[in-house]
Amino acid sequence: MGEPNVEQVEAAYREELIKYEEVLDATMELSLNQHGIQTDGRGLRAVRIFTRQTLVAISLSRLLPFSRGTNDPEGGFWDVCSIASLTRNLMEGYVALFYSGTEVISEEEAELRFFLGQYHRNREWQYVRKRQTPDDPEIARVEEGLASEMKRLKEHSFLPHLSPAQRNKVLKGDEMYLTKADVEERSPVVGNYRLYYQLLSNLAHPLPLSIERIDNDRGRGIRAVADIAYMRLCLSLAVRFLAASVLSICDRFPELESRLAEPPVKLRRFVAE
Repeated sequence: MGEPNVEQVEAAYREELIKYEEVLDATMELSLNQHGIQTDGRGLRAVRIFTRQTLVAISLSRLLPFSRGTNDPEGGFWDVCSIASLTRNLMEGYVALFYSGTEVISEEEAELRFFLGQYHRNREWQYVRKRQTPDDPEIARVEEGLASEMKRLKEHSFLPHLSPAQRNKVLKGDEMYLTKADVEERSPVVGNYRLYYQLLSNLAHPLPLSIERIDNDRGRGIRAVADIAYMRLCLSLAVRFLAASVLSICDRFPELESRLAEPPVKLRRFVAE
């Protein structure tokens, strides 16, 4: 058996595209029907993250060759870097959804996660403000608020229940205290998350792995075996993490299922792959 040719890898890509479009349809239907949910702050964050997942998924669809049955006579535009970037966004979005909205945790831990998120958000805005308008009189007031928020984190009753490494991330004001390894352990969806995150990051950024693979065929947006194969891998990851996002929202809000034309359980086969 020799190396696969362009027609073979393209056929495999199209099979994955069919799956992605099925999941995308379910995502869009759920997004359109999630209005009016009675929920708490954690549930609201879950819904907001899912809305962001929907937008990223639609953007990805618009970049995919042959999306929605189109047949470009030139074989499509095979932009590995952009597809890898949006796929990584979907992976990150699922992790954020799990961490901030759907993982089953105590109210005490949920409160700590919320306080940490608020601190991180305010600190990042302060970082921008200080560089855009260093003379802004609001800077001093916000600094006082950040000091108060950090004190609240240091004194939070759940902080001692975290591991030393996790406590350190809280006290540094990181956006979340779970590492990628922690999430792999706590959510079955994200097996090999670190592996694929690293690969997609190297493809998305102008790093040596991405740059040095460019030759007369690869990395130019044309119909090349290697690029089609990478985009098929991206699609398989997008299918899994987007389907997991849909299922997470449906598990969090079971009342939504009655609003949907197709039961979301059918997507579990994609998460299990």
